[in-house]
Parts: sequence; structure tokens; C-alpha cells
Amino acid sequence: IEYSTVTWNNKDLQAGSTLEGKFIKTEVFDGENGETEKYIIETPAGEKMGVYATISLLNQFRNVPEGAYVWITYKGKETTKKGREVKVYLVEYDDEV
Repeated sequence: IEYSTVTWNNKDLQAGSTLEGKFIKTEVFDGENGETEKYIIETPAGEKMGVYATISLLNQFRNVPEGAYVWITYKGKETTKKGREVKVYLVEYDDEV
């Protein structure tokens, strides 16, 4: 099943922005830097949102089962030890919904 999705974590995302809903599935595709992932979240209003993977999201979504209810908060940008700017997210979930 292909979903038409709106991208949530785009370049205009403001620190403190949140997204919540049911984690439908992970889509894997070839991006600019090789294979990457997009997480499909269905909001309480029924809208499908695509969340492109970042290092911060990849590490946290490894533990989130499909079908879980998730809360994603964009924390802002941080600079890594190597001087690279990265987006940081907090992912919380409940798999008993």
C-alpha cells in the first residue's frame, strides 16, 4: 500500500515542534546519500506524515514496533564533535495502545 504523505521534518521545522500518532511502517528508499528510511505516522486526524530518518531518529526508531503510538519532538540542532550540525529528536512511544 502506498500512502500519500506530507513530510513532517522539513527544513522549516522549528525547535519544540511535535508529531504524534500511530507508527504505520518504515519505507526504505534510495536517497541522495544512499539507502535511507522514512517513517510513516498516522496522526489522530488521519493524516499520513512522512518523517525522514536522521541519525537521532534511526537510533531511537530501532526500538519502536510498528503499530505503536509515537510522540516525536524536534529538539533543535546540535554540533557534533566533528563540527557537523545535526538535527536532534526525542522519540517516545507506547506499544500497548
